[in-house]
Amino acid sequence: MNQTITKNEYEELIDAPSRKRVKLSWIGKLCLVIVMFWLVIALAGPLIAPYHEADLIAEDSYLPASSQFKLGSDYLGRDTLSRILWGTRTTIGISLAATFLAYFTGITLGIAAAAYGGWIDMGLSRVNDVFLALPNIMLALIVIAAFGSSIPILIVTAGLVYSSGVFRVARALGQE
Repeated sequence: MNQTITKNEYEELIDAPSRKRVKLSWIGKLCLVIVMFWLVIALAGPLIAPYHEADLIAEDSYLPASSQFKLGSDYLGRDTLSRILWGTRTTIGISLAATFLAYFTGITLGIAAAAYGGWIDMGLSRVNDVFLALPNIMLALIVIAAFGSSIPILIVTAGLVYSSGVFRVARALGQE
């Protein structure tokens, strides 16, 4: 039994959308440039920094900007520019990890609440409402004061604090 497919069978199918390029507004382009700048600084910062971030160079503290210290020095005599260039990698890493944790947690729990419904939805939504009722910065400061300020604690705290907004969006989209 040989079946041949004719064009008439597919006439009623919707055509696939054409590939479109992403068009950014000038604000979008500006934001993209800023993000790309900081990513380049995070990758190349330690290579272009004049000193190591922990080097105590100046004997005085709070020196103004000069040829030796482009942005001055801090209270211990360390070069401020070098500390910014070295610290960018850590800052972007922490925020990226916290964002992934927030989205993973929020989307997973939001879709679970929408899919299962009933008491699971009610319980997860009430716990989320508690997190939403507390000021984010105050909650983060309490956790940091109780458990310390190590990098894993910073990541988990920021991820959990900001996952409540993602939970609400994911739950709303999951119920449609």
